[in-house]
Amino acid sequence: MEDLGRIVVQWAHVLSGVLWVGGGFYTTLVQLPALAAMPMPARGPAIAAIAPRQMRYIIRVAEVTIATGVLQLFVNPHNRELLTFATRWSIAIVAGALMAVIAFGLLRGPLNSAVDRLLATAPIAATGDETAGTQVVALRQRIQRLGYAQLTLGALVLAAMVTARFS
Repeated sequence: MEDLGRIVVQWAHVLSGVLWVGGGFYTTLVQLPALAAMPMPARGPAIAAIAPRQMRYIIRVAEVTIATGVLQLFVNPHNRELLTFATRWSIAIVAGALMAVIAFGLLRGPLNSAVDRLLATAPIAATGDETAGTQVVALRQRIQRLGYAQLTLGALVLAAMVTARFS
């Protein structure tokens, strides 16, 4: 029965991690460029329809990833060696966890704030306001930079988890 619990937690952790990182890749590499290519009058309503859902989705799968990562501490048979830093597994797990927490902090902090400001500014820009249009461009660039930071951290976390898995 212990093995079943461990397998379920690991499966949920890997699935939610892939959804988090994959959602970030899709948003940054597909969705943001597509929105940027739209004419300004159409962009505002599209952003208003997509951004809140996208943020809720990514935040929820990030929370599930971190929560199941914490649960891993209780169900993984290697958990006693975690803080010894004596094995490649323990170093990879701690490094991956730290990067995941940093990525989550970026998501909940500056990225969420930039999206909220974009949601407030985009409808004004859609009316033809040049100042708001300039702000939308700057916010889009900030969101994209933060997205690339998330992607980099996500890729590094995945590399750390693969390293841990095969250690």
